[in-house]
Amino acid sequence: MIYNFLKRIYFSNVYTVVEFLLFFVFIPFIANRYLDGWLKVLPLIGIAIFFFILLRLDSGFEKKNLYTLNKPALKKSVPRLIIVSVLLMWFTWWIFPDLLLYYPKENFESYLITFFLYPIASVIPQEIIYRVYFFHRYKEIIPERFLLMLSNAIIFGLTHWIYANWVAPIATFLVSWIFIYTYLKSKSLLNVSLEHYFYGLIMFTIGFGYFFQ
Repeated sequence: MIYNFLKRIYFSNVYTVVEFLLFFVFIPFIANRYLDGWLKVLPLIGIAIFFFILLRLDSGFEKKNLYTLNKPALKKSVPRLIIVSVLLMWFTWWIFPDLLLYYPKENFESYLITFFLYPIASVIPQEIIYRVYFFHRYKEIIPERFLLMLSNAIIFGLTHWIYANWVAPIATFLVSWIFIYTYLKSKSLLNVSLEHYFYGLIMFTIGFGYFFQ
């Protein structure tokens, strides 16, 4: 009986709006305002775990989206990965030449640690929250597909104001369209997380990751 009551509340429009404002606006703002360094990822991980549990409990959600790798979609993403990586390197060399290979040259030990911590502390939690949960949960509130995608890109970009520069949110807004496309085509957390991880490593390697520290 309590479960059915909580379920009715969870699927109500009022709660859905409150949830959106709390987890996608208020908590990121508080984390940005009051937390420093790696402490900023703790709310991200906590929200991701909470949303993961909700997805597991939601009978209307395809659980295979969390665990299945869409191999055909992954193969199709390879040319895009190569093209975007080359463009990112060229853009960094053209606009921010002093930053080219900055991270691996200046702090190689930290750069290596990033390889292992980045997917756990950042990539997978972000993709659970901003792709898997977002597109499953809010498709009823924002039924128009493009508006749903646009709202996702805007929210994802604004979240990256935590890095206190204008480059991070703009770059994140732009690259989020790739992640959105990948997830909607593959319906796979693994696919979009792998692509996100790859782009992130490229950005940290070529020096563009300077704006995400």
